[in-house]
Amino acid sequence: MIIVVESSVYTVDPLSSFFSVFGTDDRAYPEASLRSSARQLLSLCVTLGEDPIIRYQVPPENDGKSPLLPYEGATKSLAMSLQRELDSFCRVNPNFPPQRQPPQPRATILIVDRTLDEYAPILHEFTYQAMINDLLPVTPTESGTGIVYSYEYTQSDGSMGTKEVVLDEDDDVYKSIRHLHIAECTDRLVEDFNAFLVENKQGPENNDPNMPPADSAKSLKDMKEMLTKLPQFQEMKAKYSTHLSIAQELMSCFEKHKLNSVGNLEQNIATGETPDGEMPKTVVLDMVPLLDDPYISATDKTRLLMLYIISKENGLLEDDKRKLLEHSQLSREHREAIENLSLMGVQVTKDRRLPGEKSSRKRLTRKRSNKNDDQPYELSRYVPSLKKSMDAFFSQQLDHQQFAYARESDMDKPDLSPGNALGPPSSGSSQLSGVSLRTTKPTWKNKTTNGVSGQRTSNGAKLIIFVVGGMTYSEIRSAYEVGDLHNRDIFIGTTEILRPKTYVENLGQLRMQVPKTKSTIPPYTPPVQPSHPKTSALKNHMPQLHLSTSQMSLGSQSTKSTNTTNTSTPSSMDKPEDKKKKKGLKKLFG
Repeated sequence: MIIVVESSVYTVDPLSSFFSVFGTDDRAYPEASLRSSARQLLSLCVTLGEDPIIRYQVPPENDGKSPLLPYEGATKSLAMSLQRELDSFCRVNPNFPPQRQPPQPRATILIVDRTLDEYAPILHEFTYQAMINDLLPVTPTESGTGIVYSYEYTQSDGSMGTKEVVLDEDDDVYKSIRHLHIAECTDRLVEDFNAFLVENKQGPENNDPNMPPADSAKSLKDMKEMLTKLPQFQEMKAKYSTHLSIAQELMSCFEKHKLNSVGNLEQNIATGETPDGEMPKTVVLDMVPLLDDPYISATDKTRLLMLYIISKENGLLEDDKRKLLEHSQLSREHREAIENLSLMGVQVTKDRRLPGEKSSRKRLTRKRSNKNDDQPYELSRYVPSLKKSMDAFFSQQLDHQQFAYARESDMDKPDLSPGNALGPPSSGSSQLSGVSLRTTKPTWKNKTTNGVSGQRTSNGAKLIIFVVGGMTYSEIRSAYEVGDLHNRDIFIGTTEILRPKTYVENLGQLRMQVPKTKSTIPPYTPPVQPSHPKTSALKNHMPQLHLSTSQMSLGSQSTKSTNTTNTSTPSSMDKPEDKKKKKGLKKLFG
């Protein structure tokens, strides 16, 4: 079943796809899971009116040292299955896809899996939507199109009350800030609130119309106090109060869990450089105190260790890993999650070199960042690999060996119509294969609509993304940003939108039996019949109807009992053939 989570985000079944593709359960049947997803992707393509070009991520050749994936060809299998589904549909429906005026080039569907980017589902993302789903106790709505959050607030009489709110695309304030960095988010809330005051003339008279009222909010604290003085705007007050409470709670969690120190170290590990552009040389020294800190959660410690192991391309020595685990004091479940990184293609441990053996570690040359360059937020330096893939696609520089075509004919005959994604490369682009997956800087200032749909018109082919094994909120944000930058429609989907804690838990269960997926439709339960049903008054007044109904429902047994009770009637002396005729007449005419 396809669920439209947001205007550009969708999910398909089965939810257990991550376990069947990357787990070790022999009874998982990943092919069946992928075929199910392919049928739902066909429904998506038909809904969009697209017969897309299909491209899929090709796993790198194994060098004999890296661990093998439980199921190597997941992306290719899904791509080929979807291609067969589309070909069959087009044969049955020769007029598909429908003609458009003006004509538009074919869309492309890009199928990747979770191994494309091991960092993204583990890193702390400091944008509003991602922080809510990472740090706060939220639950999905029944429809799957939003989340439910409960928070406490101070009532007019001074007592504390609890309020439950739904965060989805019906909330315009939420849509406008969900992809903003938390530092920008608080500023945007204050700016929008002051703009509302100016529009509704809630401040004192001001001769300059371009200036905000003299008592405009300058901080979240000011905004909170002023909201209590606006009883006439209940709807606006409720929305801003909600997001004000959420922003304050997020900042409280940020301080409580020491995410400034944790996040900075995570970025150094994932990007391979410090905020100054230098190679980090004290990662372990910075990490050990955090592993010993009782105020940092076990999940955050697990995420730090995972990031460090992933960054070491050849893994850790067994002794080094053991010492780090002793510092972290992790549970068995968290240790198993770390070990199961090997099922995602990560080499967790390595053997000690023999005397005289040369190191296989590659020496990396890094260009020091220019201090005059526009620097992003220090806690948001990492750029998801999927974002680079989308940028490379629109720049016509997506490597066909890394992202193959399901049909060779689609590669041989590119659509060169005006406005197509396969047109001339845009300026400033860089080939994906030549770009470091660690050092590219995020383009925060290039964002325009921040995921608010309906504010632009696409001028080219659509791009449909599907991630096998789950996608992250940072990748969702990236899809909106790239779509805005290139003025294209991008639809991104998966079987599950991953929260970091859920991803760690899922990793820990990869060697277990695949969990059963709960059906969204409850099973049918027939009503319980009473043991001695009473005869209705209607049947007492209509004995003929009662007789025919009992004969039809009780079958031969009721017929036998009726004949027995009427032994004294003349009909009982009739021949068997006459009895059968009369029974038939009674059934027809009652």
